Amino acid sequence: TALAATAEPRPRKIQMMCGSYEDVEVTMERYSEKLVMATQAPNEQTVNLVYANFETETTSWFIHDLNTDEYCMVGVGKRIHIPDESPLKQGATFGTRIIYK
Repeated sequence: TALAATAEPRPRKIQMMCGSYEDVEVTMERYSEKLVMATQAPNEQTVNLVYANFETETTSWFIHDLNTDEYCMVGVGKRIHIPDESPLKQGATFGTRIIYK
């Protein structure tokens, strides 16, 4: 995280798929991925959302822009590795909310 904290922003031309929350739900249902993590950025203008399917070992990463209410997919992955002892893989609860089962 030190690199992210000290990196200088620079313009880039990266094509991203963006849409509504309903678009995200439809896409995630297609791949049977469930929300496993959501974090709010320090500037509180964006939320990072990570979805995963532990059986197929795929992931998707979205950014939710709170100002525009737009969701953009910024990454996908294969062969996710989550250690067996991880609360994410064990379906542990944090407070009253279940992260993944």
